[in-house]
Parts: sequence; structure tokens; C-alpha cells
Amino acid sequence: MRKNKKGIELSVNVIIIAVIALLVLVVLFAAVTGRFIIFINGIKDCAAKGGTCKAKCLSGQEIAQPGTNCAKTEDCCIPLTNK
Repeated sequence: MRKNKKGIELSVNVIIIAVIALLVLVVLFAAVTGRFIIFINGIKDCAAKGGTCKAKCLSGQEIAQPGTNCAKTEDCCIPLTNK
């Protein structure tokens, strides 16, 4: 009696490929999430946007940017024109 080894080989190959793909996804996820946190911290930095933390922005000369690393009582004031 002859056994069907093709079916067994195919399922073992599929399992091996699935395990390798899962490992690659885990490594990519770890790399992306680490870099994503660095990216978010850069976005929140007021100085990186060219602004300064102040209690009140100068009307007509600066714009307040919310969601930065300034204190809760301060705004990140970004100049409207670069001088």
C-alpha cells in the first residue's frame, strides 16, 4: 500500500512558512513601535517646532500650538514668520 507523502510534506511546509512569517511580523512590530514612540515624542516637542513655551502668545505675531510638551498653563507659541 502506497502512502500519500505529498499531502504531509505540503502541510509541514505550510506550518514552517507560517512560523517564519509570524517571527518576521513580531520583529517588525517591535521595530515599528519603538520608532513610533520616538516619532510621537518629537511631534510633541515645542522647540522642535520652532516655538517657545509662554503663558500667552503675542497676538498677530505667534500662533498657539496645542498638544505639546509645555506646562498646562503655557502654550507653545510659534512665530507666524521666520525672521
